[in-house]
Amino acid sequence: MPGTYQVGDPSGPVAVCALTSERLISPLVSLPGVAIAGMVYTANLGITRIIVNITSNPAIRFLLICGKDSALFKPGQSLVALAEKGVDDKNRIIDAAGYDPVLPSIDPAQVAQFRKQVEVLDWTGEEDLQVLQDRVKSLSDRNPGVFVTGQKETGGAARKQEEFVSIRPGGQREPLLYDPKGYFVITIEPEQKEILLRHYLADHTPAHEMWGRGATSMLLGLLRDGLVTQLSHAGYLGEELAKAQTALQFGLRYDHRPLRPRETPPQPTSEGTQAPPGPPKIPPVPVVTLKQLGETVPGTLVDLFLSVTDLPREQVLGGVFLEPDETGVERVFRRTSERVEVEWGPTSKLIMGGQPDLVVGAVLRVVGKISPKNLVHGEQLIVLTRVAKFS
Repeated sequence: MPGTYQVGDPSGPVAVCALTSERLISPLVSLPGVAIAGMVYTANLGITRIIVNITSNPAIRFLLICGKDSALFKPGQSLVALAEKGVDDKNRIIDAAGYDPVLPSIDPAQVAQFRKQVEVLDWTGEEDLQVLQDRVKSLSDRNPGVFVTGQKETGGAARKQEEFVSIRPGGQREPLLYDPKGYFVITIEPEQKEILLRHYLADHTPAHEMWGRGATSMLLGLLRDGLVTQLSHAGYLGEELAKAQTALQFGLRYDHRPLRPRETPPQPTSEGTQAPPGPPKIPPVPVVTLKQLGETVPGTLVDLFLSVTDLPREQVLGGVFLEPDETGVERVFRRTSERVEVEWGPTSKLIMGGQPDLVVGAVLRVVGKISPKNLVHGEQLIVLTRVAKFS
């Protein structure tokens, strides 16, 4: 069964539970007589895995508990209580002091077999490898032999394991434009060794600022203050904050795109040599109007705005052409009835967002070559969903 453990000699009579002391696993599992050695953090799922793994190997006759116990979950004390008292009619470990010591997915017959099969030795707190090595040897020397259940293995209740319903990843995230609490801008400040998160209201008014070093605490702070209303938005923020934390820890560049090494200033080249060529840049092109769109020759590089209304094919965005109105102080958009499709792929450069932002309701600025029937091969896609305004 999955878990944090290593397998030694399957015919060995000793199983070692090192509680939370991971450093003990490798040296102990290599000892003669040790069948398996692992850790446990919780008094429910963790103990469930121990019972399943031990009862699946009748050669194991001793469970040696050692290492440091968790002060909160107390799986070590709960294992000892299980061996001494068992479980009640609700599958709760009797007299266990651990947090929620319930074994809902284990059949009582399997618990009974565990208690008969192994002798539990409580050496909680012991981390001296020499002492533990001597203890393992003494247990191996008094191996009583393979445990006999007295009944044929049927694969039924005695081998009951957790069952899960399989679900697939995927789905659509609501466009961030619709979070009434606004949006966030995340940057990292390497000199201060902190992440800077700034919150803007839906009308782009500056609202809140947060400095921190950990993605989890920062996201919890936003949830605590009620600044996020969509589960999808919270998931997106958690992902971005985790990326920012990783970039900060490993000296990477962070700008809402895949993490990569920081760019270093170009080094001076000696006379007669050439610096290595950089990545090709997309040449600046003027934003096309609706009238110009109809007159554009296929193969021309265009710069246009799009409101996504559907996803007709894989990696193709369908929508309506947006005409920018820049007569006022700030840019606003006017929706038209002209249909445009944008094809994108691994080579498309995403700015101010990522692939999860390419959904129905997104507002994009797209640069790419146009084909017949208003199909644009997107070379650069700028996500404007959070900042776009319509007239």
